[in-house]
This record gives sequence, C-alpha cells and structure tokens, in this order.
Amino acid sequence: MKILKNVLHISGAIALASIFSACTESGTEPIFNPNPVGDYSSSSYKNPYSSASFSPNSIQYEELEYNYDLLDLYYLYAHRNGELKDFDNYTMEYVPYYDSKSYCTKKYANTCYLYGDMSDPFTRYFDPEYAQQIMDLLTYSEANVGIGAQAKEVKVNDSIKVVIDQVYENGPAEKAGLAVGDTVLKINDLDITYIERFDAMTNGRNSERLTIEVNRGDSVKSLTVIQGEYNTPTVFLTFEDSIPVIRITEFDQASTTPKGSYGEFVRTLKKIKDDYKAAIIDLRDNPGGDVEHCSKMSGELLNAGDTIIIDIETNVDSSGYGNSKNYFQKFDTTAYTAETDGIGKNLYYVFLANENSASCAELMLSAVTVNKKSPVVGQTTYGKGIGQYVIPTTYVADGLALITGLESMDKNGGIYHKVGIVPDYAIDDSDKQMKKAVEIAKNALDGNKEERKEGYGTESTGNFAKAKARSSFTIPTSKKELLDQMSGTYKFKNSAK
Repeated sequence: MKILKNVLHISGAIALASIFSACTESGTEPIFNPNPVGDYSSSSYKNPYSSASFSPNSIQYEELEYNYDLLDLYYLYAHRNGELKDFDNYTMEYVPYYDSKSYCTKKYANTCYLYGDMSDPFTRYFDPEYAQQIMDLLTYSEANVGIGAQAKEVKVNDSIKVVIDQVYENGPAEKAGLAVGDTVLKINDLDITYIERFDAMTNGRNSERLTIEVNRGDSVKSLTVIQGEYNTPTVFLTFEDSIPVIRITEFDQASTTPKGSYGEFVRTLKKIKDDYKAAIIDLRDNPGGDVEHCSKMSGELLNAGDTIIIDIETNVDSSGYGNSKNYFQKFDTTAYTAETDGIGKNLYYVFLANENSASCAELMLSAVTVNKKSPVVGQTTYGKGIGQYVIPTTYVADGLALITGLESMDKNGGIYHKVGIVPDYAIDDSDKQMKKAVEIAKNALDGNKEERKEGYGTESTGNFAKAKARSSFTIPTSKKELLDQMSGTYKFKNSAK
C-alpha cells in the first residue's frame, strides 16, 4: 500500500476527480484481448501480451500495486468473500491466460489479470489507453446531430399525420421555432406522410438546411432548421389517453439542463403536478446511471422523511499513528431520506419496467413502491442492487477503475439484488404494458386506486455470472452501451475518509 498509503497519509483523502487528463500510450502495441480465440485450458499457457520489462520500479508494477490497494479498501467482496489473494499472486512476469472483463494494452496485463480474478462482473479496469474514453462517456453529455426533435404518427380519420411530440431544449428545432403539436406537412418540398420519411429527412447531416412546412392550428408555417449538434434529454413527457407518461431513459449528470436528469425531472413534474392526479413513470430499458440523481429524483415523489434507500458502502478506516498508521476496509450503513416534500408527492403513480430496467431504475422502483405502494406493470427487472465506484488512478498511470463498493436495500431491509423486482401485472408485450398502465391510472382517477401486491423475486435473474459479462463485453463507444454493460449505478469516489 506504499503509493496509496502516502496519498492517504499526506492529504487525508484520495482526490478522485470526475474529469481528468489521461496519458495514452503511443506506438502500435497489440491490444490485450479479453476473449482470445483458441484452446487455452492448459495451465502451462502463458499470455504473449505480458510485458517482459515488468519490475517493481516500472509504472505498470506501480499501477498494479495501486489497484490492488483500491480493491483491498473498496471492493465489496475483497474480504467478505475472501476473493483478494496476497499481492504476490499478481506480480508474475508473464500472467497465465484468464478471461478478462477489462481492457488493457499489454503493458498493463497484470492489472487486468488482477481484476479478472474477482468474481464480480462489474468490477473492471481500463488502462490509460482507454480510461479517458470511458470517463468521457460517464461525465459528458452525448451530442447528437440532427434537428433535435421527435415525431410520431397520429391517425386522423382515415389518414396518417406526422406530429411533433418532442422538441429538445436548445436544439436546432427549438431555435427555429418548431413546436410540440405541429403537424409536419413537407420537408424540402417532399410530402411527409409517414414517420420513416420524417426520420430519413432529419437523420443528422450536420449543417444541412431544411425547410420544414408545418400546420399549427389554423395556419401553415414554413420554418428553416439547420441541422446541428444537440444534447439528448433523459426525461420525456408524453400523454396516453390524457394520462401523463414520464419516460426516464437514464440518470445522468449531463443532459439538457445544468442539473442533469434531476433538473429535467423537476421541470417535468412542475408541468403536471397541478393539473393531473395520476401519472405513469416508464423505466423500461433504463440501465441506471448516477446514484445521486436517481436518489434525488425518487425523493421528488415522496414525503419528507421517507426513506429512499439504505446503502452499505465500503470505506477506509485507520489505526496507529505516523509511519505506523495502517489502513483497512470498513462498512458504512447510510439511510438516504427525502429531506423535503417532493414536487410530485401528491400524484398517484403507475410504474412500467422490464428485464432491462436495472440498478438506479430499480432504486427508484424500490423506493417509491415501498413507500407509496405504487403498482408495477411489465417484467421482472434486472436485479442489480450493487453499485460501482468510479476511481481514476491519477496518482500513477491515469487508468480507470470501476469497483463494486456499495449494495442497497429498501427501508424494510428488503434486497432485490440478483432476484429483481416483480411486477404486479406480468406482461411481455410493450403496447399491452402501456395499455394496462393507463387503465390502472384512469381507474385511480375514478377512486379505484390499486396498491402494490408483489415484491422481490425469489430466483436469480442469471445476470451475474462472469461468463455472461465476458461474452457481452466490448469496448463501449456510447454512454448507453457503457451503462448497458454496467447495468449502471455508479458513484464518483471523492474521499477516502
């Protein structure tokens, strides 16, 4: 613990920034393949990508040492399950073949081997060649190119109309004056009679000028939209049979508002809280995201004092003084509660979820359904009640560690990890799911409020085998892909105190 101990001793905390500059390797070193092809079952097989210059004075050795200490202090199962072996087990000059969940160039094969030895499929390492790319995906909003609006088909009498149903804040469409409810008649003089043609004409050719003719009320307007970059929202408001539907695609600190997904959610709740008594919250295919955002967003649906979630988090404790000071892992139990009455506390909610609703999405489901008895429609969720610390190894090589260091339970001690959250109405078809949710919400308006009857699953969802994580893991190129792989609750680790 030489490097990490010095950091702890001198500063009293690990300064783990959410944005950092990574040093990438130059040259044409081969990439360390996490899934080599061939028969490597023999114990005598040696990985050809290991560095022959591996020694205690090398940066790759120090990176291994630092990451070993991070796992020792923060990995949930390091000591609870006895997974972390003695350091010498990971210092061989040539590491044997293993199935990795991480990505490394050959220089850092030992560190990848260390992480590959852990059972948790979400505890991963990215060496300096990949670290900045992953951090960017976590901390920056993804800018798309297009008009920054969505449309849907609406049947009017015997004809199909293409109607704008989403206009993204600060996007090209909003700047040009396009509005929700506009019926699109033509784009560049081409009749728009079905949604596929609208999508094809607005598919993201940067700087392309589009003349969009729309019907708005009793008038026809011609708008000029110049396609360009726009930030993608994470919270969408639509209506089904007069019932507001809030769809949350992920929980993100960077979106169309300075306050990220939380800011979008607050803005949406303010639009409906006074005029509606029931709403549907759609968490289908939501892989999770930033735990701070999903906790705060959940609190906006609850009463002051309601317990949102109880987290058991790994942290660092110490004993002794001066050069004899020792650091070791401890577990902190923290209950997160709603500090004030939520903006949407008075509404009746129906939740939509499916097998891809994971992590932070499950946190919201658990928090609100336990406190408000809100019913759930859809499928049993993914079952991820653990979260990862995001820790840049800035003090050594500028790699990036994702380490499982927290697990969650509801206010009653209930745990959905590995078993998922069971719906009250198990329905596979997405259209039928929405139809049932609308039916429940409308019944509530008539005074027939259904309460949640189901709870958590009793059998494993099968999503936590290392083999499954390996088979699906490639270097992610988008935030959605990364969150899908992480099934993502993550937390930037700011302190070792």
